[in-house]
Amino acid sequence: MEAHVLKRELCVQLGHSLEYPDHQTWDTLVVAANQIGPVSEEASKHLQDFLAKMKRMGLEMWQEYYVQTFDLMPKCSLYLSVHLFGEESFKRAELMAGLKGVYERHAPFGATELPDHLAVILKQSALFGEEEWSELVSMCMVPALSGMIRLLEKNGNPYACILKAVQILLVRSEKVHV
Repeated sequence: MEAHVLKRELCVQLGHSLEYPDHQTWDTLVVAANQIGPVSEEASKHLQDFLAKMKRMGLEMWQEYYVQTFDLMPKCSLYLSVHLFGEESFKRAELMAGLKGVYERHAPFGATELPDHLAVILKQSALFGEEEWSELVSMCMVPALSGMIRLLEKNGNPYACILKAVQILLVRSEKVHV
């Protein structure tokens, strides 16, 4: 399997890990941590660190932590365009329309989240052409992730581990022009 195909598959798994946690989230993260190891030991270690920290929590507590992290902390919103353009911006709307257009080239967009939600983008990564993906990663995803990671690390939030793994995978894929 080509490296860029594997990395896009890992993006899909990491996208699932950034959705509201359910009974399958744990297993998804374990699989992702194991599969990401050959691509990046560092990213795999971050996922394993997250799992170690979350192991002590039951699902209900994990769900509450997710909401506190991504829904109640505006600076950690998983809607990437908010980090880039603010909540009310023509450029934000333009980015979301462009993302939706990419998704709808293949099938009607039926996600429950907006098109700029990090989990949605990662899960739909295979739909982007190489140049589109490269631009999205470098101009949107990495800058938004960097700010979120700094804040979460400062607060000791375990979700920084998942976001670091995502960023590592994205930056590595950029270097090999995925």
